[in-house]
Amino acid sequence: MPAVPQLDPQLAAVVAALRARCAPPPFSGTPDEARGRMRAAVLAARERSGLPDVQSVEDTVAAHADVRVPVRVYRPHSHRPSLPTVVFFHGGGFVLGSVELMDDIARKLCRDIEAVVVSVDYRLAPEHPFPAAHDDALAATLWALANAVALGGDPAYVAVAGESAGGNLAASSAIQVRDRGFALAGQLLIVPGVDFARDTVRLERNDGCAYPMLTPHDLREVARLYLGTAADRATDFPPSPLHCADLGDLPATVIAVAGCDPLYNEGLAYAARLQAAGIATQVLRYEDMFHPFFGFFEVSEAARRANDEICSCFAATLRACPDDTKEAEV
Repeated sequence: MPAVPQLDPQLAAVVAALRARCAPPPFSGTPDEARGRMRAAVLAARERSGLPDVQSVEDTVAAHADVRVPVRVYRPHSHRPSLPTVVFFHGGGFVLGSVELMDDIARKLCRDIEAVVVSVDYRLAPEHPFPAAHDDALAATLWALANAVALGGDPAYVAVAGESAGGNLAASSAIQVRDRGFALAGQLLIVPGVDFARDTVRLERNDGCAYPMLTPHDLREVARLYLGTAADRATDFPPSPLHCADLGDLPATVIAVAGCDPLYNEGLAYAARLQAAGIATQVLRYEDMFHPFFGFFEVSEAARRANDEICSCFAATLRACPDDTKEAEV
């Protein structure tokens, strides 16, 4: 039996403080109540730590066909003649999160990768169930491909990135963009949830593992709230990239997984499928991290090191990408 992952002490202190306050589970109550709790927690933390510095921030709308999606565009301090463009999808189980609340994460990606970052404010469930978020993600990606030069990036270097639910949207968009004949420069999938048909009962029986910050019950709530009446689509693509029949011809990939996260094994399973399809795939394992560690870089030194390494690896992936992508006419 494998050793039980030990949570980073600084993150363990966060979990202990939440338990001491009897903080409710993330998806408990109404969606508005859950969003209010998340907003209060994020803004309180931001007051203590400030925000990573970038050159400029601009709110605009990504429009493709009949879909219009609010986005926030970040541009780095950089003297590079050619910048990649990274379309970023935040986490939150398709129910929580926003461009505003993930402002610190997007800024750090922009600064550390030295990329134009397009952070996507996709529609949230349950008000907008499947396939709303997937439709918005694809539209924003196609818009970024068509407008990379105007955004300040190089049209040959457009990539996608996402955390958790956003990792699903990034992976899904990469597949759908490929199916339309366009090539991306890379995809960054951080603790991605790529299988709505996951066995949460088996995860609950895994008594050797504690899953702070995201439990198997939470994953059932995510599926219920986002899939809604389309629950029978859980094994389809979309919404589950792991069940896509063909993962060939996808961009070079960086996948980061956390040891104290119920999504750990499905992230590894997706990496294995990509590798089997011949896709250059780098897997970064952080055994002492919990699910949302990527945004805890101001709380935990280990989480900051992990975030820094993820950004560095993805920047290297984009720099190594051959200049063979197609300029999009969408």
